[in-house]
Amino acid sequence: FHALVRERCRFGPLGWNIPYTFSVPDLRISLDQLQLFLNEYEEIPLKMLAYLAGECNYGGRVTDDKDRRALMTLLSDFYTPEILEDSY
Repeated sequence: FHALVRERCRFGPLGWNIPYTFSVPDLRISLDQLQLFLNEYEEIPLKMLAYLAGECNYGGRVTDDKDRRALMTLLSDFYTPEILEDSY
């Protein structure tokens, strides 16, 4: 996901309406939260993880409503129950 949002930055206004700086600390905190929730919960709390990554860690700097919708749509490909299936 981090690579995907960073890659979109290369395309200027075609990638994001407003230029954003997604950084390694965004990735690091998301990974730390993922590890924490994997260790704490029997069932993976995908909605909670998606909210934290999409609205707080990465989305906290996204100010354009269309960019936020794009970010959450991209994130939904990663935080989905289907990702645990072998055929995904």
